[in-house]
Amino acid sequence: MGRIAQTSLLVAAGILLSIPGVSRTETPKKVWTELAVGEQSVAGEAPVVLPNLAGIVKKASPAVVSIVVEESSRSGSSALDPLHDFFDRGSAEPVEGLGAGFIIDASGLILTNAHVVENASRIKVILDDRGFPHELEAKVVGADALTDLALLQIQTERELPVLPLGDSDSIEVADWVVAIGNPFGLSHSVTFGIVSQKGRTDVTPQGRSGYFDFIQTDASINPGNSGGPLLNLRGEVVAINNAVNASGQGIGFAVPINMAKKVIPQLVAEGKVTRAWIGLSIRDVPWELAQTLGLQKAGGVVVSKVLEGGPAQLAGLTEGDVILQFEGRPILSSPALRWEVACSPIGSAVPLQILRNGKALTVKVVLKEQPPENPGATVP
Repeated sequence: MGRIAQTSLLVAAGILLSIPGVSRTETPKKVWTELAVGEQSVAGEAPVVLPNLAGIVKKASPAVVSIVVEESSRSGSSALDPLHDFFDRGSAEPVEGLGAGFIIDASGLILTNAHVVENASRIKVILDDRGFPHELEAKVVGADALTDLALLQIQTERELPVLPLGDSDSIEVADWVVAIGNPFGLSHSVTFGIVSQKGRTDVTPQGRSGYFDFIQTDASINPGNSGGPLLNLRGEVVAINNAVNASGQGIGFAVPINMAKKVIPQLVAEGKVTRAWIGLSIRDVPWELAQTLGLQKAGGVVVSKVLEGGPAQLAGLTEGDVILQFEGRPILSSPALRWEVACSPIGSAVPLQILRNGKALTVKVVLKEQPPENPGATVP
């Protein structure tokens, strides 16, 4: 190569190196974030070390029972019913369905799902607390379709093992959980996963209306798991396994145990649940309205209808009012207000903080008993 050609190449290389972004010495600007060496994404948290799951399951399993339900005739439930696969829908003879439950009192009180024992003519409970399966007859103490919970009673002369109830409000998304149940008749099957999400209020299993505030988990829940416990790593029940998403894998739902704690005392005392009623319809506050009202974040509910003669009308509530607090507790969604009302004592005067025409007001509503024609599908 001639001297002139070599000089031209050097000049061209110098021009290229002078162009921004081509220089060998210039470090490209990062438009992302990286952790420093040794830094953790959550400050101060040590690496997660899982406990002995075998120990948790070994201690919990004796209090978990399989439930065999005999129906005198076809129940007429749809294919969305978790028990659908277990019933011979073409037979007029007595048919059987499967579910699970767990003992909450040493006298033989068992918590399960209401849909597990719905339309039952006979209920058999299979225990394994002695190391071998044995069967006992069970009676329904009480059931509540709107939370899909039921209590059963078995009679035995010995004291039975029980599962402790935990605090479902304290669990977090991504916490580890263990499910035990009777999927497809395979008793005491154990699955393990995490809490995928909380507060699933828009899930309506079997198309039923009710007070749903599900915990979502990827621990495998299959038909027959219904009514079984979902445990935290302390071996406490944090939810009752309830339903699966038939169109997806690793998507199961469970009723929070704190919801059950509100229902159990009434089921024991009365065999049913009597709820309070406020007499209005509501909807969540959309983001656009929240901005108009000057709210810093979405929350509260908008009154869309006030029922004539109901407690809300007598208290002076009107369409367009925004309810922000119920008895001093913030209301973040319509299902949250429904549940707060339902769990309040009938006849109590409850203060509501509302926004009306941009002004904050407090009104007191005297709650009445929920009429039978107005179940929990709409605002009680």
